[in-house]
Amino acid sequence: MVSVKVREGDFVLDLSRANSWERFDRTGSPVPQGMSLVDFLIEEPDRRILLEIKDPFRTPGDFVFPERRGWKGGPKRQDMFRTDRMIHESLVPKIRDSYTWLHLMGKNDKPLLFVVLLGLDRLFPVTPGLLGVFKDRLLARIRKEGPDRWKIDYVRDCLVLDPSLFSRVFPQYPLFRESKQTGGDEPQQEI
Repeated sequence: MVSVKVREGDFVLDLSRANSWERFDRTGSPVPQGMSLVDFLIEEPDRRILLEIKDPFRTPGDFVFPERRGWKGGPKRQDMFRTDRMIHESLVPKIRDSYTWLHLMGKNDKPLLFVVLLGLDRLFPVTPGLLGVFKDRLLARIRKEGPDRWKIDYVRDCLVLDPSLFSRVFPQYPLFRESKQTGGDEPQQEI
């Protein structure tokens, strides 16, 4: 088996065991104006996984948190879970646009699982309950963005995982952190 490792922020994901995969938001590839795609499309025999990685230390955009050095964390960083800003402005548009792209390219013949990997493990303790509530709000928004519910449930389900949960749910796709910043984890530390 050929080793296939892909990087997103500080995360390295081994996709060697996927049927196939594609970096969906690759820089330099033209996408229709206004469209925003998830990070990876992972093909499995009976489904497609659309993976979005949000690593607050490394991901550019509105949801970057301060550098970890000297930062104490606390309730302000947990506000992202109490408000729906990330859900409304980033996650739902990305999954909707990714589905639209797949549909228009004739690649919507398998159920879709939307997986959000949140690299919050270095900010504050993340509990499965907190992730579960966030997941429920995300899935509700995916299914109903306006006054009426969408007629098609284009995403079968979604998962919101921190790195340790990701490694337990998807052991076939080993996840590593490679931090080049001072004080970070050792390179290639499996999670």
